[in-house]
Amino acid sequence: MTPAAHALLDGLIDYAGLFPPAALALDASADAYAGHRRSPDAWMLGRFIVPAGRLGELADHVDEGPWPLSVLGLPDEGDGWLETARRTLDAAREVEKVHPDRVRADRFELKVPAEIARDADALAGMLGDLDAALLNGGATGPRAALEVPFLDAPDAVAPAAQAVVDANGRAERPAFALKLRCGGVTPDLVPDVETLARALSEAVRAGAPFKATAGLHHPLPNDDEAVGARMHGFLGVFGGAALARLHGLRPDDWAEILADDDPGSWSVEDGLRWRSLRATAAEVADARTQSALSFGSCSFDEPLDDLRALGWL
Repeated sequence: MTPAAHALLDGLIDYAGLFPPAALALDASADAYAGHRRSPDAWMLGRFIVPAGRLGELADHVDEGPWPLSVLGLPDEGDGWLETARRTLDAAREVEKVHPDRVRADRFELKVPAEIARDADALAGMLGDLDAALLNGGATGPRAALEVPFLDAPDAVAPAAQAVVDANGRAERPAFALKLRCGGVTPDLVPDVETLARALSEAVRAGAPFKATAGLHHPLPNDDEAVGARMHGFLGVFGGAALARLHGLRPDDWAEILADDDPGSWSVEDGLRWRSLRATAAEVADARTQSALSFGSCSFDEPLDDLRALGWL
């Protein structure tokens, strides 16, 4: 294990076994996560992703806690986005009070409608209202990841990123990030490399941290027969983020990284390298802390198997 590989992969994978395509039952998903936490590869494991409405149910399955959780927002019941976000935070805190030794809501994942995401000032104001509630937890780093529907609303990423930066600048500590969906279970949910590169670039250019989700089970781009689409690789997203921050890459440069399926283009022997571009292990670690946070995957084993095949583990 090289320092650059460790910096890139440390805590990278949030476990999403409850969600497609795995879609495991809660007991099976909890058992799998517990096993991964006990494995030698646990250093790569992040949070358990769970809907807010199932927190109490999950607590009954936790062993050797508390488990760090990433909590998905409750559905909007017509009371507006901000109130729905508050209800999500309150629901998590109530379960934490009952089961403090079992669950810890480290992060929240909140979908933001395009019309709200497009209004940077209004969204930043709403985030300011949430900031105090987010500080109740003990985790470091961004506490809420805001999912922007960039496939349907590509113009919403830049203002949402600015809102995140503005809110973080006024907060006691950075509390917010973006969430970018990189795939799905049908071809129409998979962004092409240019679309994904633009969204990632807008986040990094603004200085907004991001987490990713969906379709990133493998390090390199790959054809998924079940989905019927070419899926993105997590090296292009997270390694690309480290290189983009350092070298000021344009969206078309990042698109080239995302499209590259040649394992020989990447190296972690002397820092992180993609072709002629390089970042030191320290620079990669900084990118992971400040910018490229983690990604959700319904499999922990598939990424590890591929990394072993590449000789990175």
